[in-house]
Amino acid sequence: MKNFIKSIGIYYFIIMTILFLIGYQGFDPSKIKKKGVNHIFNKKVDYFETFIKDKDSFNLILGSSFVEDSIIPDSLGNNWFSFTDGGQNIYNSYKFLEFYQDLVKIDTIIIGIQPFDFPYSYIKNRQGDFPIINSDFNIFGYDSVNSKKNIIYNKIQNYKNHFFPNLTSMILKKIGFLSHDVWTKQGFSGRINHPPLNLDSLYNSQLKKSNRGFEYFYNVNKKPNIKYFDLFNELTKNLNIKVRYVLTPKSKYYHLDLDKYEYNFIWNNILDSLETRNIQILNYEKMNIDTFKFNWFWDDTHSSYNGAKAFTKIIKNRLKEN
Repeated sequence: MKNFIKSIGIYYFIIMTILFLIGYQGFDPSKIKKKGVNHIFNKKVDYFETFIKDKDSFNLILGSSFVEDSIIPDSLGNNWFSFTDGGQNIYNSYKFLEFYQDLVKIDTIIIGIQPFDFPYSYIKNRQGDFPIINSDFNIFGYDSVNSKKNIIYNKIQNYKNHFFPNLTSMILKKIGFLSHDVWTKQGFSGRINHPPLNLDSLYNSQLKKSNRGFEYFYNVNKKPNIKYFDLFNELTKNLNIKVRYVLTPKSKYYHLDLDKYEYNFIWNNILDSLETRNIQILNYEKMNIDTFKFNWFWDDTHSSYNGAKAFTKIIKNRLKEN
């Protein structure tokens, strides 16, 4: 059995190496995109480019899966599009906006901010996938953050996803249960089928399994690095875009973890630094969700679909105030 598994592994490695070497020279991410690799991200790009064709101007939602799962663009109005994705940090959003700045006119942006927008570096001292950065945004331009190491890794992943699609995803899609996809032409891709959880009953076991703070705060120092935030903020000012920075609801257990691992001190320093800038922050991180008669979260930081519907109403009303 061990020899069989070893043989399969060697065969898989050889095939992937051949595919990589064939495509290494002159590799163009856009060609992979046209083949449908990373289909959810590419589907969103296609929807976005279709959406902007007949628009003189529009409004945009940006950010990571926190926002992706929390705000439904269609419920805000037909002039809103959500270009949000897992691990999408503010530098990714900056590259996206920079890429399209001469092609579109944006009136308002709602963008989520999170700890991994403020690492001292996205390049130095990396450990696995941390600090969090979404490599799919390479299609909007390579630079020092999208280093050669990350580019090569992304190429391998693109080939893997194209020629060896995830079997679990294929089965779930076949039976009609796929929690992550682009559900609307306005870019909503929140996990609508992901079952919400009663976090009170899971908290003790969840603490043993993961430390969200480690993922979100990796490479984030006590003295905040606002460089990547400022890049995005200055670009929006130059483009005369009204921006609302939003902190989506987080569970009480997430905040208990921040206290336990002393990440709250770092996060408060970041928020204090942002307060010195002339920006609008909609802070709902500690919003009381106990008044709602459903389980708001599907983990300690991500909203369920019911949570998204409720939070979108809150944001819609907040937008009317200004």
